[in-house]
Amino acid sequence: MIDKILSTFTEKIDYVRRASMGVPKTFRIDLAVPLIDHKYDISGNLFYIWTSPDEASYVNIKVNNNREPGIPYVAQTGLNTPFDKLFITTPPGQAGEMVIIYATEAPDLLQLIDNRSVTAMNLADILEELRGDVTPEGYGEITAGVAQVQLLAANADRKACWICSDADNTGNVYLGFDNAVTTAAGGNNWFECLMPGESWGVDDYRGPIHAIATVAAQLVGTGEW
Repeated sequence: MIDKILSTFTEKIDYVRRASMGVPKTFRIDLAVPLIDHKYDISGNLFYIWTSPDEASYVNIKVNNNREPGIPYVAQTGLNTPFDKLFITTPPGQAGEMVIIYATEAPDLLQLIDNRSVTAMNLADILEELRGDVTPEGYGEITAGVAQVQLLAANADRKACWICSDADNTGNVYLGFDNAVTTAAGGNNWFECLMPGESWGVDDYRGPIHAIATVAAQLVGTGEW
């Protein structure tokens, strides 16, 4: 190990002056171009995915021999092992550019410092979820009766929704997750009962919501955003 040979900082500086050791290099991969076991004639003992278009983009890398199993690598993952070539596969259907760092003499003379996290890459998405939409996904009035009706369809873009029984209604409105929704008298396939003027909302469900009422022509206001 280098630390056992070079015990002082001065000795290490003198060593790297005479040999370009511990200096990372980079190469770039165009993810839009599918490749299968493309050989990169590079050597080192560390490689690391430094940047990537997003946290889902990945490449499969085989070390030294293309008969070895390929391992998928995403941003902020890598390997510390001696290699003299890498075989890289870029699966189809991706886009953007990935930057890979590789180097020698790690960890003795080189240690990567990367305080990012995959979660941090999604902070913008988290902030968008917390803020909600500027414009609604949809809203309006729906008439519920003794036959079930769908109030909201499944919506992958929904961040929250709100359902209100009109204050002038004369019956109760029961909510369910599918078209088998019932009133309390008709069975147990419901999760919320709205009396006239009552409301219900949720901010972590994006599936469908159905309703049925105890009497005909009950007005229900719906909104999602």
